[in-house]
Amino acid sequence: MIQRSLYLLAGFILVQQNLHAQATENIISHNQETIVTDPSKGENSYKNWAVFPPKNKEIRQIILNLTFECPDNMRCADWDYVDHLKVRQKNDTVDYEIARMLTPYGGRFHENWRFDWKVDITDFSPILRDSLEVDYIHTGYEDNKTRGWKVTVDFEITYGKPVAEQLAIHKVYDGNYSYGDKSDPIENHLVPVALKASTQSTFGKVKIHQTGHGMDANGCGEFCDKYRDILYNGKVIDRKQLWMECGDNPLYPQAGTWIFDRANWCPGYLLQPDEVSFDLNSGQEFTIDLNMEPYETEKPSAKELIVAYVLEYGKINSENDVALVDIISPSNEKIHSRKNETGAFPIIRIKNNGQNNLKSLVIKYFLEGQKPKEFKWKGDIPFGETALLTLPEEIFSDKESTRFFVELKRPNGKKDGYGLDNSKSSVYTKPNILPESVIIYFKTNKKPGQNEYSVTDSYGKPILKRDSVDLKPNTIYSDTLRLRKGNYTFKLHDKGGDGLEFWFKAKDGNGSVKLLDTLGQAIKHFNSDFGSHIMYNFRVEPGVTYHLDNEPSINMFPARTEGPVTLDYFANDEKNVEVIITQQEDETKIVETHTYLNFKKGIFTYDLSYLPKMRYYLKVVIDGKEVFKNRIRLKE
Repeated sequence: MIQRSLYLLAGFILVQQNLHAQATENIISHNQETIVTDPSKGENSYKNWAVFPPKNKEIRQIILNLTFECPDNMRCADWDYVDHLKVRQKNDTVDYEIARMLTPYGGRFHENWRFDWKVDITDFSPILRDSLEVDYIHTGYEDNKTRGWKVTVDFEITYGKPVAEQLAIHKVYDGNYSYGDKSDPIENHLVPVALKASTQSTFGKVKIHQTGHGMDANGCGEFCDKYRDILYNGKVIDRKQLWMECGDNPLYPQAGTWIFDRANWCPGYLLQPDEVSFDLNSGQEFTIDLNMEPYETEKPSAKELIVAYVLEYGKINSENDVALVDIISPSNEKIHSRKNETGAFPIIRIKNNGQNNLKSLVIKYFLEGQKPKEFKWKGDIPFGETALLTLPEEIFSDKESTRFFVELKRPNGKKDGYGLDNSKSSVYTKPNILPESVIIYFKTNKKPGQNEYSVTDSYGKPILKRDSVDLKPNTIYSDTLRLRKGNYTFKLHDKGGDGLEFWFKAKDGNGSVKLLDTLGQAIKHFNSDFGSHIMYNFRVEPGVTYHLDNEPSINMFPARTEGPVTLDYFANDEKNVEVIITQQEDETKIVETHTYLNFKKGIFTYDLSYLPKMRYYLKVVIDGKEVFKNRIRLKE
């Protein structure tokens, strides 16, 4: 027993040593800085100087961490604007957009709201050196006296041998290009760019920030699905549909049209750049060209906002080199929240940084204090590519929270050329423990043909499934499950991508879903405005006390109305509840207050048709604390 404990401790220490062996530094250019619009210009610039590493210091990786919060004494901003993060060296007229943020619809966020995004910007490490001007540019025209964002820009720099020798970076396109104008086609501006490779170059990479904006008769460029080609020496090496499904955004729900699919972006999204690699020979002359799908319209207003770079690289520094990019599950990072509560099987992302294709790998993983598990993976990942892996053995701990560790070893059966990025840890949170008997309470809206739900065990074996053909409009379904000990997943899918309710589609009605015990108490509430899906992982442990979801379920519908607004309130405990309706522009102006003493559940309708046609907030306050806030728009 002593020997086993020492083995576990040694494994724990080994992983911890690997985790901390790489020297890291965080450079913060904007620290909780309040960002507002300048309506007179449509953009507002926030420039700060920051000192980055000198050019002779090797950098392995740079991750940009971007945090949004609601500003002090203001509310979160309302609109989905385009923000740019640019850097410029001293006495240089050229700036480089290193990241692009599409801001969320913040009208429903509470004052303590916060969200974090990240993007790998290692390709820009030749530029991120010495003293730099870091410019956060916030665009838009909304009122800047009462709303904005509190923004933190954090450069997380890891020092060490680069994956490959970085030789040059060329900005080849930078503009807000008109799209669909037959008198001035976009290809007049996206012309081939001729370059000559360095004598040390072995491969290149095209890196593109591109988002579609504007709104012509066909919805272009924000709401139209078009493709873009990348040509290398006149030949297409990549074609991409510039389209993104937004209903699975991890930041949900938002106040505006957050579920609507868009041209390569979604509201509340830090753009992940497109990257395409190509071979280069020493001193080679070559061309790079971007071509958009042919498109013309009579009254063009679409814009393609494009910044593109060509990067040159020399030798790849290791033949066999794998990196652990991220632990997707278990994780407490909000960007992975759609996949958590913690599921039974860990999910990780790995990257091949070695010259040879990655075809085999040993993966060790364990929860703190438990015996490590080992997985011998086989596959085929080319250099520079990543892959998501689901590890084959379940993990579970009785602890409410603990650490989860992963270590990668022996890429292609060889010693890793750079082993310091092979280990990570994450936060494991114990899944909710549910009783053996569980009731799925599901109330359909007026479009049940879009929905289906199921319960499967951790191996995908179906326990229950209700298809869309089984469901009728505005109907309550109660399915009682009797489950054995084990891990399970409840999934609810909406093929319309608009959940069980969405303010813009009031005619579709609203539904609700929750998990109850046999006494009718809520074990888990789900927000009806969920977009495309709900995925909820849980565990059944017979005889173990389960916890109720004692946060109330509060639903207001519709958000756009001629007068009637319905509030659906469900809680396990009786509380003193206030419903307060205020003007949006001045929340001190209260138009209605309703007080309910020792209140537990009920549905109420308020007729606001007598009020001026403007925007209002409906707030729910429990024992003096605001727990719900949604916007109401009174229409004619």
